[in-house]
Amino acid sequence: MYTNIFSVLALAGAAHAHMSMYYPAPLGGAPSINPQSTELDPQFNYPLGCCGPDGGDSKPSPGLCRGHLDKFDTEDATVTWQPGQDAYFQLTDYDYDPEAPGGTHYGGSCQVGFSTDKGKTWKMAASYHGACPHATEDGSPEAQTFDFKVPTNMPEGDAIFIWVWLNREHEAFENCAKVHIGGSGSGSGSGDTSEPNEPSQSATQPEQPAYSETEPEETPEPTYAQPEAPAEDEEEEDDGERYEQPPAPTPVENGPPAVVVTTVVATTIYEQYQATETPTAEQSDNSDRGHWWNRPHKEVKANTRRYAVDGSSCECRRDELTLAARCACDSTNKAIERKALRMHRRTFYKRVDACDWNSAPAMEVSYYTPDANCAPGAKDRMPESDTFELGWDVNCGVVEGQSEYEIKMMSCDMYG
Repeated sequence: MYTNIFSVLALAGAAHAHMSMYYPAPLGGAPSINPQSTELDPQFNYPLGCCGPDGGDSKPSPGLCRGHLDKFDTEDATVTWQPGQDAYFQLTDYDYDPEAPGGTHYGGSCQVGFSTDKGKTWKMAASYHGACPHATEDGSPEAQTFDFKVPTNMPEGDAIFIWVWLNREHEAFENCAKVHIGGSGSGSGSGDTSEPNEPSQSATQPEQPAYSETEPEETPEPTYAQPEAPAEDEEEEDDGERYEQPPAPTPVENGPPAVVVTTVVATTIYEQYQATETPTAEQSDNSDRGHWWNRPHKEVKANTRRYAVDGSSCECRRDELTLAARCACDSTNKAIERKALRMHRRTFYKRVDACDWNSAPAMEVSYYTPDANCAPGAKDRMPESDTFELGWDVNCGVVEGQSEYEIKMMSCDMYG
């Protein structure tokens, strides 16, 4: 049983600790995030084994993918990724329970990975050592976007993408999404190879499916190459927080006419989905859950990344035609805008090393609950919060976050 002091602290922090996956559309997610959902899990964004906003002892895990693994057999994949490609996922502070509103947690550590055998085994794709979620009060997908590389040599077919988040309060969060891994030949990460008369669909920053009003025209995609290295002054200046975003492509001249190489980042099947209307006060009342679960997700701005810069908020985009980066801030201080622009440009060049599926580290997905495989009962055994962030001893896909806390390697016996 928690101490009275810790219970009070847990209640105080409940409004700032609940996050969940937004993209790709998670199994069991709200209908305005995953249109295939037919019911609402009010604890979808709760820690595993959490009993709600009233505190109490830790409970057993609800199961893989927070108890929604069975939906893998009934739902369609919502995104197609190629082996080795640059990809990203997004988090959200969407409120699944009006009594425990969502919000950022100012850090923690995350891992993402895949299973190709319906959850029997898992392999890691990326580990975020600290600063996951990003250390900002903004819990929007625009501000909570994380880059990674799909493992090279992944087999073609449907797979489960999983996100695991461990915070300093010994809470574990977990969401999954059904994705499709497309065949890319060598699996080298160069993208999909198609004949010129059959171009592959490409969208480095796809329109968010829940809010697309019209179906995009089908047009041939250009060939892309890696962007040039940044100028020395941009590399040398450190602006504090760095938020990594999916890289924007740079067009080059087409190669030989026999083959066109296209970087394929995401393909969604929900281009026509319309968000539900904004709920009335009566519909939003927590006494009427039948209405509450239909509440739409706050509209997400496509191709937009948000940065916290010296107390200001800046939204940055990269023009699809000119590829020029532009930022707009809620401050008239041009220095803040320039700083945001440098932060945004930095994301065009930084890459995460890809793991090879054949040798990728095994991924643990069961933490902290009394029946967990790793650190069972940690929250009950250690009521005080950690003074460090977690890391994993892996040899690929590591993203070092910027955190005020030191990084300690995860060990399943570290909590006794």
